[in-house]
Amino acid sequence: MNDKSALKQLIDADEFSNKLNLDRKTYGLVFDKRTLNSIYYIIKKFNIDFIDFPISSGKESLVFKVIDIKRKAFALKIYKMSTLKFSNTFEYIRGDYRFDKERINRSNIVYIWAQKEFTNLEDMRKAGVKGPVPYGYHKNVLLMSYVGSKNEPAPQIKNIDTDFDILYNKLKLNIKNMYKKARLVHADLSEYNVLYYRKNPYVIDVGQSVSAKHPRADEFLRRDIKNITAFFLKKNVKCNESDLYRYIKGEEYD
Repeated sequence: MNDKSALKQLIDADEFSNKLNLDRKTYGLVFDKRTLNSIYYIIKKFNIDFIDFPISSGKESLVFKVIDIKRKAFALKIYKMSTLKFSNTFEYIRGDYRFDKERINRSNIVYIWAQKEFTNLEDMRKAGVKGPVPYGYHKNVLLMSYVGSKNEPAPQIKNIDTDFDILYNKLKLNIKNMYKKARLVHADLSEYNVLYYRKNPYVIDVGQSVSAKHPRADEFLRRDIKNITAFFLKKNVKCNESDLYRYIKGEEYD
């Protein structure tokens, strides 16, 4: 008896392989067999019933809203095997003591990246930092909680109209807790990777986030601060880089 699911049979039969001469834009949306097998693994392990709708599509990853058999929503993030560049990612892994024992090369860098984002999200969760809750990962696929309403994902803070003074105070506390409690620096923080959900900021896209002990942690922190203060200054919030840096670091920092 063949107990394989229909999806698994199609994957094994190579029905999803890229046999056409596709242009570059289209090629980036095609999943290779390794990725399809990883998706299948997550779907099976977490009882995912169907894909609801795409949340985001970037150069290095795709994110979909998926629903399990109990009708609970999740976000499925798929890191693209063909576009996640070694040179762009290695600097955020090298020097991070948490991954010192990993043998990192061009063939497994995407897998390490998925593991790194899962680890960072878990550290944030334990520290009380608002962000997606991680549930599991397999190779280049990550499953986390869905942030948004039934019909659409939570918007980026660049696309909302709210009291930005209140939002700034909530976000700077999130950044401080991420640094002081989770011992992490986002390293790519801006208005593009903070979502607005239930009147709170949610920090996302933390694959590149580094340990506070990373040799370039302070450099990355200052860059995050520069980006965030620049955005809130445009919203007429009274803030500056020096004050935010001192607030995040704190006199008690060791």
